[in-house]
Formats: sequence, structure tokens, C-alpha cells
Amino acid sequence: MTEINPNQPETGALGIWNRHRLAIIVAVIGLVIIGWLYVAKGIAVRQAQNAVTQAQEDVTVQRAEWVKQAEARQAGMVKQSLSQFGVPLAWAIRREMMGGNLDQVDQYVTDLVKLDRFEGVTVAKADGVIVVASDRRHLGATFGSLYAERYLTAEQISAEETAPGQWLLVVPVMGLNARLGTVAIEYQIPPSALGE
Repeated sequence: MTEINPNQPETGALGIWNRHRLAIIVAVIGLVIIGWLYVAKGIAVRQAQNAVTQAQEDVTVQRAEWVKQAEARQAGMVKQSLSQFGVPLAWAIRREMMGGNLDQVDQYVTDLVKLDRFEGVTVAKADGVIVVASDRRHLGATFGSLYAERYLTAEQISAEETAPGQWLLVVPVMGLNARLGTVAIEYQIPPSALGE
């Protein structure tokens, strides 16, 4: 029979376990905690990245909405300003057309297109024939060859955005009893810095 000596150290894995049991348990628990912290950190980073991405998307959507609202307000102000500008213009042109003074109307047109953002001005008589134009090639042409025929019978001043930043102001020139003619003004506004 073999005697067991309690003072003799055990050999093999069992011996290591018995001698370093506490250290091994602490090391395993430490590795589990470190692993859990690493995974938790990864999850937290992904959640933070997702939150930042969502916030950026929200800001982009909000900015787009603000730009849209600002552009709508700007368009409304341009329309109102052009319409108000058309009233005294109609009075001035009416006075000259009633007096048969198309040279003075031509002077108004020439001076008007010298102003910033006014691209072109066309004046047609009631029959639709263009009698004054900033672009001389249009003289004698029909109003309908350049603009919609509906403007020749419209009774109200009309300001419409035909393309982004491009506006068409159409002013009926009314005499005492009948229509004397129609004025069409092409106006350009500068591009908005908001959309950039």
C-alpha cells in the first residue's frame, strides 16, 4: 500500500488547481468581465453612431423643410412685388398708348431692361401684334408666338414663376372703354443661397 503524505505536493492539473484555485477563479471572472465590457462598449458605440446618423438625417429633413418654406415665402414676396409694380406701369403705358406715343413707351421699355434682373419687355396692342419690344426681332410678331394667348384676354395683372428664378409679369393695359394692349416682362431673381 501506498501512503499518502499530506505534506507532499500534488502533481499535474489537480495540483495546480488546488494550489492556485483562487487565482484561477479571479482570472476567469476577470476575463468574463473584460469580455462583457468589450461587447457592451461595441453595442454602446453602435447605438451612439446610429443616434448621430439619425440626428443628421433629422437635421437634413428639417433644413430641407425650412428651405422649402423660405423659398415659398420668397416666391410670394416676388409675386406680390411684381404685381404691385405692374399697376403704375400700366398707368404710365396707358397714358402714352392713349396719346399714340409709342416712342415714349419704347423709351420706358429701353430704360426698364437696363435695370438689374429685367430680362425682356414686350408690349402688344389689343390685336396681339407686338409694337414695342426690348428685343427688336419681336417687333411685328404676334404676342401668341412668345407667350400664352390667354394673357391677351386676362383682366388682372399676373405674375408667374415659369422656371426656378424666372418670372413672367403680364400687365393688361386698359383704356376707358376697351383694352389697349398687354405688357409682358421677363424678370429673373438671383438663385437662393438657402438651397446650397
